[in-house]
Amino acid sequence: MRRDGRVVLRTNLVKTFALALVSWLFVGAIILTFTVTPASTWNPMSPGFGGWPVFFLLAVFAIGLALFGVGALLWTFVFPFVRPQFVVSRWGVESSWWKAGGRVRQFATPWSGIVDIGGEFQWRKGMLPDALVVTITARGVTAHRNALIGNVRNPEMVTYRVLRELKAKPRDVLVFLREVHVAHTAHR
Repeated sequence: MRRDGRVVLRTNLVKTFALALVSWLFVGAIILTFTVTPASTWNPMSPGFGGWPVFFLLAVFAIGLALFGVGALLWTFVFPFVRPQFVVSRWGVESSWWKAGGRVRQFATPWSGIVDIGGEFQWRKGMLPDALVVTITARGVTAHRNALIGNVRNPEMVTYRVLRELKAKPRDVLVFLREVHVAHTAHR
């Protein structure tokens, strides 16, 4: 904890670069697939057309190229420089990121506005490990949210998903937030 009564949880650069590497590997694999597949195989007007399943498979690959390409660019060039962070203080919680001119709050709410701190468990298939997503539910009138486009509406309740890319493990963040919330409500 800092002297001013704040705990700053920063993002993990190793996780960031690992996600960037995985995204670039997928982009490379998809580009390689397009390179080695003759254009006549996926062109319905050519005599060497491979059939509609091949056409749809390559359409899915094109969509994947766009998605993984955007992800690779974001994880490589944007995320390491905006350095999102999550701050827990005596006042409440705040999530922010950096831009030229200072930090921008993405989400903030005082402890008195928090209704629930919970976790959503995501079951994953295959080799991917299951994931815990820490959520903070707050009253809409007490929560500050930053919208990229348009105005933010204040619903009755707001649920914020804490970044998974923090250096701390999600279960540790969940336990820490619950303990601080319980300690704050006991002092009221």
